[in-house]
Order: sequence, then C-alpha cells, then structure tokens
Amino acid sequence: MRRRLVRPAMVATVGVLALGAAACTTATTDATPLASTPAGAVTPGTGATIPAPTTASPPLVVGAVFDHTTLDPTRQFDRSGSMLTHALYETLTTLDPDDPTKVVPGMAEYTLSPEGRWLTLRLRKGLVFSDGTPVTTDDVIFTLERAKGLSGPAASIIGTVSTTKVDDRTFTLSSTGSNFALPAILANPAFGILNSSAVKAHGGTIGPADTAGGYLSQHSVGSGPYVIDSARGTSEVRLKANPLWRGTKPAFPEIVVRNLDPKRQLSELRSGGIDLALDLSPSQSEAVTGESSSTITVTSMRSSSLVYLALNRNASLNRWTADPNFAEAVRRGLDREALSRVAAGSTPAAGLIPAGLVGALEDLAPSPAPTTSGTGDAGTGTPAPSSTTSPTTSPPTGTSATSTSTATPGGAVTTGPNGMPTPVVTLPLVPARDLAAAKAALRRSGYRGQPIPLSYAADLPIQGIPTSALAVAVRSELAQVGIKVQLNPAPAAEALAAYRSGRSAFSLWSWSPDFPDPENYLAFAPGELVGSRAGWARGTDQVIDDLTEAARASVGDNRAGAYAAWQLAMNERSPFVPLLQPSTRFASGERVTAVPGNPVWTVDLARIR
Repeated sequence: MRRRLVRPAMVATVGVLALGAAACTTATTDATPLASTPAGAVTPGTGATIPAPTTASPPLVVGAVFDHTTLDPTRQFDRSGSMLTHALYETLTTLDPDDPTKVVPGMAEYTLSPEGRWLTLRLRKGLVFSDGTPVTTDDVIFTLERAKGLSGPAASIIGTVSTTKVDDRTFTLSSTGSNFALPAILANPAFGILNSSAVKAHGGTIGPADTAGGYLSQHSVGSGPYVIDSARGTSEVRLKANPLWRGTKPAFPEIVVRNLDPKRQLSELRSGGIDLALDLSPSQSEAVTGESSSTITVTSMRSSSLVYLALNRNASLNRWTADPNFAEAVRRGLDREALSRVAAGSTPAAGLIPAGLVGALEDLAPSPAPTTSGTGDAGTGTPAPSSTTSPTTSPPTGTSATSTSTATPGGAVTTGPNGMPTPVVTLPLVPARDLAAAKAALRRSGYRGQPIPLSYAADLPIQGIPTSALAVAVRSELAQVGIKVQLNPAPAAEALAAYRSGRSAFSLWSWSPDFPDPENYLAFAPGELVGSRAGWARGTDQVIDDLTEAARASVGDNRAGAYAAWQLAMNERSPFVPLLQPSTRFASGERVTAVPGNPVWTVDLARIR
C-alpha cells in the first residue's frame, strides 16, 4: 500500500495535489506560445473532417459524485461540472498549476490598470475551437454577455463588468470600481470561451430566452484539450482528445468520468474498474492504507473548502434562527476541535476565508492583549484574557448585532492610523467553546426546546466526508447547550434548491472558492449571493456593510488587514458559523502517477499522468 501526505508550505493551503500536488477549479493551459499546426491537422476554418485520435490504451476511468445537472459551462457552477468543463473549454486567464493562488495568462495576455478598473486582454495567435473555427473577440464578448444574461452564480461573480472590442484579438473589460479580483474570476470554468456561431445555431442568445443548454450538455463547442464523446445523463461522461489542441498533449486520449457514490468508488478502485476515486471518506482512505497488498495510492492534503452552518435571518421562516442571541448560542456552543476529529484530517476554521488566501486569520500573527494586572503567563507567549479584544466577544453593550445606527466595529476590530479597519487578533484564533456563555445567550433568546430542523444534502459528501456524520456531531454538541436539533437530510438537488432560494432555516454546507481571492468570500456579506440565501439583507447591519465595502476597496498591503477585520466582525455578527477546513483525498491505481488538483476545478483531467 502506498500513501503520501502532501505538505508543501503555501501551495498546500490552496489545494495543489499531484501525487505530490492537487487542485479544484477550471482547466489549465500553457502560457507558452502555441506550436505550429501538426502535420495532418485541419487548417482553421476549412471545415474539413477532423481525424479521430487513435487510442493505444484503455480510457482513464474516474469515479466522482456528480453534483452538476448540465455541461453548459456558463450554467454549471458545481464541483463535478467545473472539473469537466475545465477540460472542454479554455478560459482567458488560468491558475498557476504550481501555486493556484497566482493568476497567469490563459487564452489571453492581460494588463490590469493600477486602480483595478480596466483590464486589457489580447488573445494569443492561432487559437481555434475544436471544429477549426478561429477564436475571436466576438466569441469572448458573446460568452461574457451570455453569462450576465443568464443570471445565476456566474452573473453574480462577474457583476456589471462591460466589454469593449478593440479588434479581433484585443478587448477591454471595465468595472465601475476597483476590481482586482477580475483576472482570478475569469479563470473560473463558468467563463470558458464558447464558439458563438455554434451556440447561436442551437438556440443560444443573450438573456433568459437562451435554449442552448441542452445542446451544450451533449456537445462541446470550446477549445480545450478534450471534447465530449458522449454524455449519459447523470451517470457517465466520456471525453476524447481534441485533435486541434496545441497545448501539452494529454497522457490519456480518452477519459470516462462515472457518477459513483464513495462506497462504489472504493469497490471499483479495488477491482480495477476505475483508476481514480475523488470522494473517499477518511475512514475509507484509512482502510485502504492498511491493506499491505494494495497497489492503491492515497494522496491527501488540506483543501481550500470551508464547512459552515447557516442560520436564516428570515423570522417568518424560523423565529429562532433569526434571533442573534440564538445564533450566538450556536456559535459559542460548538467545539470546532471536536468536530475536526469527526472529519479526520480537517482543521478548525478560524473564519470564513480558508488558510492560504489573503486575509485568512490563521496567517496573521496574534497580538498579545494588553494587561495591567500581570495575570497572563509571562514569557509563555500566551496573552492574558481580555473581554474587550477577544474575537468571540459579543458586540459592545447597546450595540445590537442587527443595528443600523452605528458603524463602529466591536472589540475585534479597531481603526488604524490610515483610516482602514484593523483587526485586533488574539489567541485562540479559533473561537473556543463556552457552554456557559452559550446557555446564557440561549436564555436571552427565549428559546424553549422547539425542534430546529438542520438541512443538508444527504448524498453529497464534503471532500469525501459524509455530511450526515457532521450533522450528527453538530446535533450532539448543541444538545448540550439545550438546543434540540432535528436532522433534515434531503437529496442534493432538493436540498440545494431550498437553500439557494432562501427556504432553509438552519443548514450545513461547504463552500469551495469560485476564484482564489478573498473577495470571493464577500458573497457571505449582507445582500450578496450567500448572505441573501440566509435572508440577510444589506442595510440590516451597518457595521458589516462598512467593513464589506472597506475590504472590497482595499488594495496592496491593506487587503490582508481589511479582510481579517471583516472576518472577525462576521464571526460575531453574521448568520454563518465557520466550522472546518477539510482535507482533500484522491485515491489512484497503478496507471496514475500524478493527480493535479486545484481549488476551483478539483482535478485538471488533461494533466493527469
């Protein structure tokens, strides 16, 4: 049995895995100039028949839990969908495979203006779609405008960015304010560039009248290393190499991705039915590790995913989850260290932004709290307790967690000499469990033991961890506070629909980055994508609103402090409770020697070796 634990310093924190390194977002393209057209390939635009690649070995077979419902790159925004569409479509920018916190050119070289409002891009020469049609600025503009017109998550993260054509290869994207995250946003597979003529020929248009989704779930119209060979609903997708791809040649000309639950993945991996399993649980991985005769390699490392609880602020949905005192009881009543042991390999989350990204609380050096009594342990590095600086304190007396009358941060945040919000960081970074304080907050809420349904996707593991195991642990811990949690599992499609439409009162979810920048996590702010799902409207907490805008507008060295300050305030006042940052585990057979992971598209299928 082979087992490798990957522990690279900065890279590991964002999820680069390759049996030595990994990842989780859209496909990677070489930034080197394109090679000349290989002998026998089709001249771009001729429409000649494309020769089918010859296959000298069986297809690579990958087992994964499918959470996508479409292979339309613009409409999908799920783990398995991102992985597949990354292999089918190139993006304007991409992520450095060795350090996915860094954005590098993809289909285009780019220049971002100093104030972050203008992004000028120029397509590389010779780019063609899989049918030989040249890629032009018109295809880019259609792709981005279609994303905005379809609404949904893709439209949410690209916002009101406008596109101006300069020529067939050059264009400019402009934002109304600073948008330093835009290069990273464009690397998401949802912005894979489409062959606009092919999409329009099959019902594609700008706006809700677009009907190309069905066609794009069976046919790819991109320029990536693979094309769709066949797609059997939600059971299997077959890919074959794109003969016009001019990047690094994939090691496997054919790939089959099968929808298998973790139990089937393990069984098929042992029997040789699949070559790579993406969703083994910690216990399954340990079982494989203990098999001395096994030829399976398990590679694990910390992911960039966040596991969190959401308490809906809509009182008409549930009066208790909407009560800030009840939310405080939940926050203070959970033992994150104990929960991390339920999900072996996980680390407790100090805040919403995972370790490894700018602004993560784990990456800040804690400052000892001032003391005048000498009660701290001198010389040990442990600060004395301070009720005014602890990240877990309640808002100051007289300041409600839903106040709209003050923009003064609580004890976890102060204002620096440059006028920017500055975090007051003390140990422990991860909020400690405080049962007495939790019970006191519960009494203030008036709660009297009413059942609180905890919703989650029963068939959608989180980095291989059965969601039910985490839900049971949360129920057990909150029972000690006096909160009666009633488990409410549902199929993933049903649970996600309820959550995304704001109909879940109390729910357990995970969030993987759409792009590796802290701005992505402002989605949890009031009125933003995830905040709205929790019934949290902009204007209901001026403190958070102000800190959100300060973080969004921060530049350079100010960003880390601004986002840390935002997180500390969110820890006190938001309807979200960060729980864990789990590990990623990939299990592979003898045919696989490298599994290139990514925080956005999980695995780069074209770079598997």
